[in-house]
Amino acid sequence: MPYLLAQDIGTSAAKATLFSAEGQLLRTCSTAYTVDEPHPGWAQQDAMDWWLAFCENNRIILEGIDVSQLAAVSVSGQMMGCLPVAQTGEPLGPALIWADGRAVEEAEQILQTVGHRRFFSITGMSISENYSLPKILWIRKHFPEIYEKTYCFQQSKDFITQKLTGEFVTESSDAQYYHAYDIIRNCWSQELLDAFCLDGNKFPRLVRAGTPVGTVRQGIAEECHLPAGTPVVEGLGDGRAALIGTGVLSIGDAYISLGTSSWISLISTSAELDPDRGEDKIVFIEPGVYVCGGTMNAGGYSFDWMRRTLCQPEERAAREAGTSVYEQIDLLTAGSGPGAGGVMFLPYLLGERDPYLDPNVRGAFLGLSSRSTRADMCRSVMEGVAMHLNLFKQQLEQTEQIHSMRIVGGGAKNPVWRQIFADIFNMPILETNVSDEAGSLGTAVMAGIGVGLYRDVSVVHRFQKVLSVTYPNPENRKLYDEMQTVFNGAYAAVRDISHALTHIQERSSRQ
Repeated sequence: MPYLLAQDIGTSAAKATLFSAEGQLLRTCSTAYTVDEPHPGWAQQDAMDWWLAFCENNRIILEGIDVSQLAAVSVSGQMMGCLPVAQTGEPLGPALIWADGRAVEEAEQILQTVGHRRFFSITGMSISENYSLPKILWIRKHFPEIYEKTYCFQQSKDFITQKLTGEFVTESSDAQYYHAYDIIRNCWSQELLDAFCLDGNKFPRLVRAGTPVGTVRQGIAEECHLPAGTPVVEGLGDGRAALIGTGVLSIGDAYISLGTSSWISLISTSAELDPDRGEDKIVFIEPGVYVCGGTMNAGGYSFDWMRRTLCQPEERAAREAGTSVYEQIDLLTAGSGPGAGGVMFLPYLLGERDPYLDPNVRGAFLGLSSRSTRADMCRSVMEGVAMHLNLFKQQLEQTEQIHSMRIVGGGAKNPVWRQIFADIFNMPILETNVSDEAGSLGTAVMAGIGVGLYRDVSVVHRFQKVLSVTYPNPENRKLYDEMQTVFNGAYAAVRDISHALTHIQERSSRQ
């Protein structure tokens, strides 16, 4: 029986998943690593931690498996990073990951040099210090010797692929998040490279997702616990992998991803590039089809922060009862109702990307009173994430009619949160059997396409089914409509205060 191995290089862990050729999930495991935050707004990782986690996952997941039946391996991963590597393939410094916001001045340099509208017309995206191009400029400015030695700037998945095969490649989903990719011509933008005197040879070769890149090299096979000669297929950035694994393939299909960062994506034929709408536009698999959407920095992260900070009693209760802490949090939030007792949470714990592109904004609880409870605060976190994502939904509806809305990620299993999304979005929310494994399934499908097991991505529909549909409660509509109006204006109301506090904290940390 042929096996397909998918690995995802995430923010906090590498996750391995083994599928049969029939799309059956056989095994999964993960190995954690850390994020280094040496200064406020910085976030970096040692790429060798990714590699070691990848290798350890292979050792665990393939134990007792007939590896001669391993048809292919493919990798997805966190996007928007900046890892300088030598021609030998070894890292020359830490990987500046998606959450890193140090390149503010460089993002402003891009804005002043190219202009917002021209930049958007090339890339389909707005300028942000969180993306790769500003980080490359930052490295060149602060560590010119590293820039000169760099053979290629890589993303997480492509670093692993390069370690396996020796090939320096990427594909369109990761390429676009470099902020140097021409969405119309489907190539690196010579205009942007020339504007900043960047060497285009330092960018990876572009291939199509699902392309066989090479095979596991003999010299690396023992270290990575994979048979030499195993086909390695180019995967996808984590967002595109989840989109395909979720089965969001047709015009009007959309989904919510509740990972550390969270987003909404919609399949559309609209080629309009509107820089004022605050939505990204990404090339999909087929020409003339696009993925429109918006991403927030701290969706699932806000929930995890809430769990760590506010829910220690629930963690103790879960340990004592032998249940999940998330079940205990559900019990807690049941003590609050729609509107969270008048408490509103602004989920800007890591600054914010879309639609504000503001690294210095910070989160806030608004409306706290003497009657507010932990249950209100916890529910408000879930509502705040949903209302921010609803900003994107409202914008996307101006582009394409949304026919269905699926949900994936850890939060997809939470019935309270699904109901909150259904009520705030005012549409049914579909949970599938691959809510946690959507990205892995999408990556495995790419592996199967690369070795000829599948014809195209539509095969994913054979491997999934809808587990539940959560319908909106019409009694909550008026309340949530009013709250959404307040939420939409809250960023502007707290921005200056938030910026002032951020700058005070930064000065204090440097003393």
